[in-house]
Amino acid sequence: MFNFDFDKKTITGKINPIVNKLQTSKLVNGITGGMMGAMPITILGAFAALLLNLPIPVYKEFIASVGIASALKIIIMFTTNFLAVIFGVAIAGSYAKQHQEDGLFCSLLALICFFIVTPVTIPDKGFVSIPMQWLGGTGIFTAMVVSLLSTRVYVFLKRKGFTIKMPSSVPPVVASSFSSLIPGFASIILFAIIATLFSATPFKNMHQFVYSFLQTPLEGLGGNIFTILIVWTFAQLLWFMGIHGTMVVYSVFLPILTSLDAVQLAAYSVGAPLPNITGRSFISTYTMSSSAIGFTLLMLFASKSQRYKALGKLTTIPALFGISEPLVFGTPLVFNFRFAIPFIFMNALALLIAYVATYLGIVPRVAGITPISGVPIILSGIMEGSWKIAVLQVFLVGIQVLVWYPFFRKADKESYILEKNGKQEPTE
Repeated sequence: MFNFDFDKKTITGKINPIVNKLQTSKLVNGITGGMMGAMPITILGAFAALLLNLPIPVYKEFIASVGIASALKIIIMFTTNFLAVIFGVAIAGSYAKQHQEDGLFCSLLALICFFIVTPVTIPDKGFVSIPMQWLGGTGIFTAMVVSLLSTRVYVFLKRKGFTIKMPSSVPPVVASSFSSLIPGFASIILFAIIATLFSATPFKNMHQFVYSFLQTPLEGLGGNIFTILIVWTFAQLLWFMGIHGTMVVYSVFLPILTSLDAVQLAAYSVGAPLPNITGRSFISTYTMSSSAIGFTLLMLFASKSQRYKALGKLTTIPALFGISEPLVFGTPLVFNFRFAIPFIFMNALALLIAYVATYLGIVPRVAGITPISGVPIILSGIMEGSWKIAVLQVFLVGIQVLVWYPFFRKADKESYILEKNGKQEPTE
């Protein structure tokens, strides 16, 4: 039994205000809410890419001959390769709702402003040409900046009273439309000026500037394995303190990881070499259920005590499907120092092993398919593009069993002795 003289309430009392401030931020919630709201679209694109690239020659010939392949490519074009537009619209609507403003209008406003700063070829005769280059993963951060700034300008001017006020006899829908004219027009003029200024620079457009000075460095940070190891160890430390560490980390890193996956999935869709190793899909694929599936399997199959055997029956199936809360709070693992080492550091170990195996070419890079809640291991690995990824998932569960075993054995033995003596184990 581990005995530590400390005040849990003091620790959480100092950390919770910081976490709460981050999680209640209108800016953060606008970004994460928009990205999470757009997730069904990204999943549709991921499924289309998966169906298009199944490595079965007979299947590929069939979908090509009947036109299914062409249909899937169109779906991919306006989902995976259109993510900047989708995220920009979703984030603007989500951010506007944080300010209790019209989400629909702000989404449309952000869409217009985004295309204003996007380089467009307008010939004297013929069709207008909009390059797809900036509409997908490479334009995500520009879309975020545009959606947040256009919405903020709109909200600011509207709150300051720069609106057209209609008589009370005018229907509310019409009055609301006119009240949005001046703030909306101001945002459009602002981005028209921005687009004009950037056209006179060596960057030629806002997209190239943001990609060079914001998105590329941030993706470099998010793609660095050492950053990933530190951040996800910190997330587990927060879990250990009873705070939803994953949500806290995603509040900051979700845009970076999502842009990495978007570029990855776009390459996978056309059969090009995959550029990234890490990303959101990489982390989700190899750290399912806080890398504690091995622990719950030990409880289910190797327990002598009734306590851990019952916990194993309760937590194993949810853990296999990526639901870790019953395990974390039912054991409990929160402030439970007997399990602190594997609980806090197992994610980092799993990610390090997966990174090295991928870097050495033992397993292929994950396809960047958006993690789908509830998909169990093995199947989620196959969905990322290869059975080898699924095998690595199983291998990592084996590593988890080995790492968790000495900690589990000691705790289970203590519980068994207490049960045998008719005593109840004290609450952690």
